[in-house]
Amino acid sequence: MLRADSSPGEAVLPHLALYDLFARQLAAGRGELIAPHLRAVLDAVLLRRPGDGRVVDPLAIRVAVLELLRALAGRQPVLLVLDDVHCLDPAGAEVLAFAARRLAGERVRVAAAERVDEEGESRCGGLLPEPRTELAVGPLPVEVIGELLRGRLPGEQPAGRIGAASGGNPFYALELARAAVRSGRPLGAEQPLPVPRRLRELLADRLAALPEEAAQALLLLAASARPQLPQQDGWQQALAAGVVTTDADDRLRSVHPLLREIVYADAGEQQRRACHARLAEVLDDPLERARHRALADPRPGPEVAAELAEAARIAVHRGVPALAAELSRLAAERTLRAPELAAERRLAAARHAHDAGLAEQARADCRAVLRGGGPAARVGARLLLIELAGSDRSGVPALLDAARQDAGADPRLRAAVQLARGEHALSTGRTGAGLAALAEAERVGEVEQQIEVIALRTPIDIQLHPERVLPALRRATALAGESAGLTAAMVQIRCCLVVQLLRSGEVAEAIEAVNELRADVERAGRLTDLGHVLHLVASVHERAGRCEQARQAGVLGGRLRLELGPTATSGLVLSAAAELNGGSVRRAAELADAALSSGRAAGDAEWSAYALGLRGRSDLLAERPQQAAEHLGHCRELLHGLGYTDPALFLVDADLAEALAWSGEPAAARRVLSEAEQAVARLDRQVVRLGLARAAAVLTAVEGDPRGAADRLRAALPAAHPYPLEPARARLTLGELERRARRRAAARTELLAAAEAFAAAECLPWLAHARRRLARLDAPAGEPTELERQIVRLVRAGATNRQIAAALHVSVKSVEGSLTRLFRRYGVSDRAALTTVQLAGVTDGS
Repeated sequence: MLRADSSPGEAVLPHLALYDLFARQLAAGRGELIAPHLRAVLDAVLLRRPGDGRVVDPLAIRVAVLELLRALAGRQPVLLVLDDVHCLDPAGAEVLAFAARRLAGERVRVAAAERVDEEGESRCGGLLPEPRTELAVGPLPVEVIGELLRGRLPGEQPAGRIGAASGGNPFYALELARAAVRSGRPLGAEQPLPVPRRLRELLADRLAALPEEAAQALLLLAASARPQLPQQDGWQQALAAGVVTTDADDRLRSVHPLLREIVYADAGEQQRRACHARLAEVLDDPLERARHRALADPRPGPEVAAELAEAARIAVHRGVPALAAELSRLAAERTLRAPELAAERRLAAARHAHDAGLAEQARADCRAVLRGGGPAARVGARLLLIELAGSDRSGVPALLDAARQDAGADPRLRAAVQLARGEHALSTGRTGAGLAALAEAERVGEVEQQIEVIALRTPIDIQLHPERVLPALRRATALAGESAGLTAAMVQIRCCLVVQLLRSGEVAEAIEAVNELRADVERAGRLTDLGHVLHLVASVHERAGRCEQARQAGVLGGRLRLELGPTATSGLVLSAAAELNGGSVRRAAELADAALSSGRAAGDAEWSAYALGLRGRSDLLAERPQQAAEHLGHCRELLHGLGYTDPALFLVDADLAEALAWSGEPAAARRVLSEAEQAVARLDRQVVRLGLARAAAVLTAVEGDPRGAADRLRAALPAAHPYPLEPARARLTLGELERRARRRAAARTELLAAAEAFAAAECLPWLAHARRRLARLDAPAGEPTELERQIVRLVRAGATNRQIAAALHVSVKSVEGSLTRLFRRYGVSDRAALTTVQLAGVTDGS
């Protein structure tokens, strides 16, 4: 790989790109690959020797570079990486373009990146040998900017604001965030972002020549929360200077959001206030008007505070909780003579910030409430801090105790504390204590709190008392009426309804309900709830056999969960599930392992269980039944310990029994099947019966009757199934059973049918698995040689290739060659999978 990094200041230096690319190659003695006279040309151009006064022929330079590239490519493939091509020196660009036109058929590839001009015209096409692929890289989404900042900088940065100001440019975003870190102070919503000098220099030429009237007009645009305004005096000069543009509705926008930040930051405080006062007069939106009026006059006053609080209420109904948080905070700051009312407004700001995913901002608001609020506000702040707690949950009991003391004898406050106490107990596996706390909350609480109790208790009733679930959900809906809106409790109630539909096999209705719920949550801007809902969306679509949709929801849900916390566990689990739906098995296993480590560190038994389950599924796909049995068994144990015994919850029972059967543990497999069958009968979970029949067939086969096992499994296959992946899994297993029964034609038929079903569902990992089984079936197996048998025995014993070579007195290359042939013959991809293949003359006890 040869790389050239260009910069604007170096574009005037001729052939600098050639120096970056080839100087090290010549220094390493690679110059002998080309003729001496061409080597002399390159040495002169790259300043590796003093010139002799002769003019270097431009054609000689071009030919020398072309011949050097051909010679290097003759030894190994060459990749030229050209960054910031728009700054490439013209002389070097001409030489590289000459070479590119003549490199067809050579082992040379070029990767070039450039920042295109305002017309979007690429200038680097001539530097790329044919055939070439051109990719337009647009602005990074705000959530990706957030990931970038978290990975590079300490603390929590205002990713949404920085992402908007950067216009999606990662370099701009990092520079803005670094400046914010250096400032050492939290940024209020009304304060400008600090713009570092490096960024100012990039855009300063656009602002330097603006006349005063245009500068004032641009400041008016910069002070507006909306990037559009009707045209004002001075806009024509700003348009001519190229700092603003118009959209299809003839409304003005700044060319780049960073210009707005620079203009606003450079204005004096009085100038900014005057702009906000002007905007408060000309805008008709009550939210904007209240905000600008408050920013124009920072003095406290009941009228402006009430207007801000009302605007915050409107913002909530419009689904913009981030703006509601800002307005509520401004209202609290303007409410100085009524401290309890100020604390209530500050608490509202914290709750809105939490809904918008602004965790650090919400924590700061809660701390402000605790310093000066009354009992009700302090209880609310402590309970919200519990929701915002990170992976260290050790402080939760103390927060609950303090909230209980603040609540005193107030029934509503006591109910709120008991709700939080019950939720904490349930999440840590103390089901009895959790249910007792919820019962007290329901007894003393108001209607909204009774709805929350039902929402928290329903997942447990689904497991233990299914007959109570639908009546409870109907009661919650009746209690809510039309006025409750989309509260967190109602989101949970609707999630529970979707779960009930899904486990009852009403998949089409479940899809409709969960998609409607997702749309409502997105419309309301409730990012915290959206993370939970996307998990459900992914689960519903996976069981519906829509794996690509499940993967997309899992990727987005995982990203949101990682961003919003409180721990990384749930986000990693969703990301692992997304990989098992349409990605890489190896990556799924890595993410599941990371989720398990995170879950154990946080004491999160539920998400640790899901991580173990996904790790076990990855093992099944990698044909490691013993590891799968271990992981799936621990998953089931944790879930049962939490009271989650519904076999339709995670579909772990059939996979565990099958893995145990293949691992030579029939008694354990039979016990799992028996317990699952009892749960199916108790909860009427018909949707899991096919999976249990699949596992029972495997158990019959390993006990010596593969033909009878195949016949019984075929008879159990239904004409249709609400979960399309279940019959696909059954046919996959049936193909293996038919192969063991030596009915190859029947085996091929079933494996083909399984592959078609996985392809229709876009379930790529299981599709690849089915195709490997087909390849193994069609491979000419033959009898293994004695050397191959011995190698397999040693592989099963855990020996390395070097140890095998020493034990059998052969070379390591001979061992590697034998393993490669065995992999190809039996359709496996690694040593672990080879250990599961049944070879004549090789047994586990050999």
